[in-house]
Amino acid sequence: MNPLYPIIANLAGPPLALAASLRGRFGGHWRERLGLRFAPPPAWGRPRLWFHAASVGEVRSAGAVIRAFLELRPEAEMYLSAGTPAGLVTATQIFAAEPRVRTMAAPLDFWGAPRRLLTRIRPSALVILETELWPTMIQEADRAGLALVLAAGRLTDRSFRRYRLIRPFMADLLGRFALIAPAGNREMELFRALGAPAGRLKVLGNPKFDHLLAEADSEDFALKKTRWETRLWGDRAEGPRPPLLVAGSTHPGEEAVMLEALIRLRAGRSENMGASGLPSGPTPPVPDAATAAPGPSGGPRLALAPRHLGRVPEVLELARSRGLTALPTSEEGPPLLGRADVVVLDTLGQLTALYALADAALVGGSLLPGLTGHNPLEPAATATPLMFGPAMSSFAREAEELLAAGGAVRTAPDTLADDLARWLDDPALARTAGRAARDCLAARPPAAPALARAISRVLLSGRAPKELHAAAPS
Repeated sequence: MNPLYPIIANLAGPPLALAASLRGRFGGHWRERLGLRFAPPPAWGRPRLWFHAASVGEVRSAGAVIRAFLELRPEAEMYLSAGTPAGLVTATQIFAAEPRVRTMAAPLDFWGAPRRLLTRIRPSALVILETELWPTMIQEADRAGLALVLAAGRLTDRSFRRYRLIRPFMADLLGRFALIAPAGNREMELFRALGAPAGRLKVLGNPKFDHLLAEADSEDFALKKTRWETRLWGDRAEGPRPPLLVAGSTHPGEEAVMLEALIRLRAGRSENMGASGLPSGPTPPVPDAATAAPGPSGGPRLALAPRHLGRVPEVLELARSRGLTALPTSEEGPPLLGRADVVVLDTLGQLTALYALADAALVGGSLLPGLTGHNPLEPAATATPLMFGPAMSSFAREAEELLAAGGAVRTAPDTLADDLARWLDDPALARTAGRAARDCLAARPPAAPALARAISRVLLSGRAPKELHAAAPS
C-alpha cells in the first residue's frame, strides 16, 4: 500500500466526511462511523461475516447474498454496513425481523475506524459489494487475517481509467482478495488489467437483480402500489386519468431536461394534436414561465425522484420557475395529481412503486455527459415502458440486453419529448415494450446462490482471523 494514502486519508477525510454529512449524503452516527459502537461476544464455532455496501442498490445485492448464505449456513451471524442514509434505511428495513443480521454505518477510512470495528465485531470474512474499495478497510481486514471477497465487482470505463493511473496501488489492493467475482466478462477483463490475480477471478453475476421480480410480485408491493394510486389520484384511480411520466434517480441538469419535455408535451395538446391528444409531429418550442399554464390541466403529469433527497427543494423550485405547479409527495391533503403538474419524491424506498404506475419512465443519471446511469431493471420488473440516455456505462450490459429485447429506448435531451410522445400516443406499443423489459429480466439466472456457495468455499479454505493488537473497548 502506498504510505501516502493513510496520511492523505487522515488529513482530508474528516472535512470531506463533514461536507458529505452537511449535504445529507452521510449516514449513521459519528460514534458508529468511528468504530466505537459494537462489542458483541465471540461467536465460537459460528461463522461471522461482515458485508459492506454503499447505498440502496448494493445493500439489496448484499441482502440477497446474505439470505442465500443463511440458507447454506443457518448458524451464521452477519453484519451489514452501508455508507449512505438511504442505504442504512434500506438495510434496516430488509432485516428488521432477522436477528442473525445486524446493520451498521460503514466505518470511515481514517483515524483507525476500520481497525476498531474489526476488533469489536471480529468477523472471519469481509464481503465487499461492487466497487467499495476503501484501502484502509481492506488493509486492516487483510492484516487481521479475514477472508476477503469482492462480490458483483463492477468497473465503469471512467473508473477504470482513473484506477489505471495508480495501477501498482490497485494491484496491491486487489491482490489481497481471496475471490474477486466480477458482475460480467467485461468487468473481469478490466479487473485483470488492473492487476487482479487471474486465478482469483470468477464471473458469478450481479445479485442486484435477483430480488426485483419477486418484490414486484409480492403482496406488500401490491399494497404499496394501491396506496400510491390513491395518494396520487384519489379513489377514482381506476378511471380515466392523465398519463404519468416518472424520472427516477435524476441528477442536476436532468430535471430541467425532463421539465422542458413535459412542457412541450402539454403545449402539444393545443396544437399538432394526434389521436390521443399528444403531439403527432415535431414538438413545439418550450413556452417561457410567463406563458406556461399555472396549474394542472388535462396534460401529462410528471413525478421526479432526485437521486439525493437533499435536492428536493431545489427541484421543486426548478419546476415552479417554469410556471408549473409542483408539490413534494409528502404533502398532506387531497390527491396530489389533482393539484399539481409535478410531484417530487421526498421519501426513501418508494421509486419502484411509482415506476409501476407510470405510463413511461426515464432512468436518470443517463442523459448528460459525465454520468454513468442507474439500474434500468427496476422499472423493467414492473413491466414499465422505460428509456434511458446515452450515458449508461455503469449498466451497459443491462442496457444493451433491454434494447436488444425491445424493452427500452435510448433517448437524448433533444429527442426526449418526441420519444415520450411516441409511447403516450400509442399505449399498446408502450405496453409491448414494458412486457419485453420484464421478460428480459425474467430470463436472467439468479446470482446470489452462486455467490453464497463461493463465499462458503472461501471460508472453508481461507485463513483464520489473526488477533488484533488492540483489545475491544468495553
